[in-house]
Amino acid sequence: MHEQSLNEWIARCQQGDTAAFGQIVTLYQSQIFAYVFRLVGNEDDAKDVVQETFLRAWTYCKTYDPKFRFRTWLYTIATNCSYDYLRSKKTLVPYAEENIILLSDQLANSNLEQQLLNRNIASVIAQLTHSLTPKQKLVFTLKYLEGLETEEITVITRLTAEKVKSNLYLAKKNIKEALRKMMIYEK
Repeated sequence: MHEQSLNEWIARCQQGDTAAFGQIVTLYQSQIFAYVFRLVGNEDDAKDVVQETFLRAWTYCKTYDPKFRFRTWLYTIATNCSYDYLRSKKTLVPYAEENIILLSDQLANSNLEQQLLNRNIASVIAQLTHSLTPKQKLVFTLKYLEGLETEEITVITRLTAEKVKSNLYLAKKNIKEALRKMMIYEK
């Protein structure tokens, strides 16, 4: 996908072209779904939040500022929609075992036994993110599960770089401590 094509689609969307918006949805829907799913923890709810995300993106596409990356703008909308949803539920439901997205790509190793152990640890880490504060969970998810850089995270969350780093530090510390208590992490 060329940056020029994306810019053309965005410009056409801002003119009301629904076909161009369809191209953008096709390009980003799986990324946004994975991200939202990690925040809300339920497939059906994630689908609803993703739909709301793209509805808002369409509604407000004329306000998109090209000085920011489009992906960052879209993640910001997805974050806001996810938080709106979670606030409306007022209770967080932990991931069901079958709903856990594994971090196996990041933890993978050529040794099969090590891969299985890594997948189990990844499942535990995914579950432990639900015990973090909302800010810690958000920055941890954006950094380690979505692979975004601190600069993008600051734009999406409206937190300073220092706050992002502080929340990342606390999130990692809390997860390591929980893993230590479970005797999974030794350091």
